[in-house]
Amino acid sequence: MTDHWLRYRSAAPPLPGHSYSWPFHGAGLESLGVDGRPVLEPLPEPGPDELLVRVDALGICASDGKMVRMGPRYPLFSPRDWANDPIRLGHEAAMTVIKVGEQWRGQFHPGQRLGVQANVFIGGERAIFGVNISGAMAQYVLLDRRVLAADECYVFPTPDSLSYSDIALLEPWACVEVAYTPVRRLEPKAGGTLWLVGNPEVQRTYSWGQPLAARRVVLSDAPQDLAAWVRAQGVEVCEGTGLGAQTLVERFTGGAGFDDIVLLQPGAATVVAEAARSLADAGLLNLVTDAPLDGDVAVDIGRLHYEPLGFVGCTGPDISAAYGLTRNRSELRPGGVVWIAGAGGTMGRMHLQRALELAEGPRAVIVTNRGEARLRSLVRDFGPLAQERGIEQVAISPQLEPGRLEREVERLTDGQGCDDIVIVVPDPVLMARATSLLAPNGMMVFYAGVPKGTEVPLPLDRAALAAVQFTGTSGSTLADQMRVLDRVAAGLLDPSRPVAAVGGIKAMAAAVAAVIEGRYPGKVVVYPQFLDLPLLSLMELAERLPAVGSRLAPGPVWTAEAERALFEVCLAGGC
Repeated sequence: MTDHWLRYRSAAPPLPGHSYSWPFHGAGLESLGVDGRPVLEPLPEPGPDELLVRVDALGICASDGKMVRMGPRYPLFSPRDWANDPIRLGHEAAMTVIKVGEQWRGQFHPGQRLGVQANVFIGGERAIFGVNISGAMAQYVLLDRRVLAADECYVFPTPDSLSYSDIALLEPWACVEVAYTPVRRLEPKAGGTLWLVGNPEVQRTYSWGQPLAARRVVLSDAPQDLAAWVRAQGVEVCEGTGLGAQTLVERFTGGAGFDDIVLLQPGAATVVAEAARSLADAGLLNLVTDAPLDGDVAVDIGRLHYEPLGFVGCTGPDISAAYGLTRNRSELRPGGVVWIAGAGGTMGRMHLQRALELAEGPRAVIVTNRGEARLRSLVRDFGPLAQERGIEQVAISPQLEPGRLEREVERLTDGQGCDDIVIVVPDPVLMARATSLLAPNGMMVFYAGVPKGTEVPLPLDRAALAAVQFTGTSGSTLADQMRVLDRVAAGLLDPSRPVAAVGGIKAMAAAVAAVIEGRYPGKVVVYPQFLDLPLLSLMELAERLPAVGSRLAPGPVWTAEAERALFEVCLAGGC
């Protein structure tokens, strides 16, 4: 190891007197930094309840691009005076402890390497590091109690064996991982408010094969036998027959929406759509019907993705049969056929890599993307892995090859449809069309976020009639990151494989612009301690710095050895 590398890893002094930072003023790319450049600020001094950390690597997330594009319209921003109170973005970070405030001595120490979980909760309220808590688009940042001692500690130590890019990319990998875990609620909320809606024109006998968890139940046209059973459960029962959904929401939930809604034989898609709009955040709708609806249901995909809403169903007569993990899976079906729409982008490639590396993965993966160049790169970069795992990989451009997607689904599934469809592009039209290619017992993952209020017609009756799942997730948790860390430690995941371009702190705006434009088929990682390293693809980096290029894996693929070579060159002034 060189002296430069050893000193850097140990966080040995001296420290600089200043730190470059990129404040965001909330009105487009021109509001990132000042005049397109970072701001030079005095190196902050930690207070007794703070840590001063060095940012070693920062992944640029598609969400960073959305925040910059949308500004105050971004769904997760809290209201603020953007001109006078800018935020600092950046949440996919690898950090090293530099100075420790008095209250944290014994728990943290200089030189300690940390990862961070962005989804910070303070008293149960979501705050988000790099969104509403200033993040890591800087060389050095202060971490305070909001991150260190809120509902839990949202930083965690990382093994020395991991590269800085490995640590930074644990967060986006956790976001991919959580897409295949049961984040949506799959059981009635304990102590919640439930709205039970019958259909007086359809006579059925129903049962409820589990204790009633709700504190309050609002009955609208409920069958007499079922209503009598509910009243015998010792819960508060309210009569809602004859009142509209909005009136009931205001009267019985204070406008927050129902935690749970059960619809019995609704018949009309408009009835289901109105009920879906009446759900509270993280609400759960149970559609109980043995007959198809009269059409698709307009569902707010933004709410499904960000809150997330849950939709389950069964044919009855046991209403509770719709609930639980047995009927509602979240993982890709072993031995199934999965279609990843938008696989050529950064997150699409990560979903593809995960599918190919699963211990019990699919037998075939269909990847689609508009651009032919990105499809070729998918075949080049992931074809050998698919072949190694015995998985058939089919790459299609629906725009250039109309009808081929449907033909391949027909061939691979004997006309049954895909077991799983993962939508990684925020395209409501595609989302609606894709439902026609979903098999019975299939799962559709709406991974790409669209603004709340974006309604997409979904065949929700298939949740009841065919056990179909419609899921969406946003962000991750500390537990999700720990699962990813365990997979990395076990050699089951190479977290840095998606890296496609790197740059230094002054290239931050260029890095965000590249993500917005979709310039690279993979992750962009910024190394803030390098001042003048321009934004470079891995092939450009190899040409510019042969000592780094020689450490890349074939592809080229980013490696821990290449990252170390980059540090050795740049710390010696060679960037």
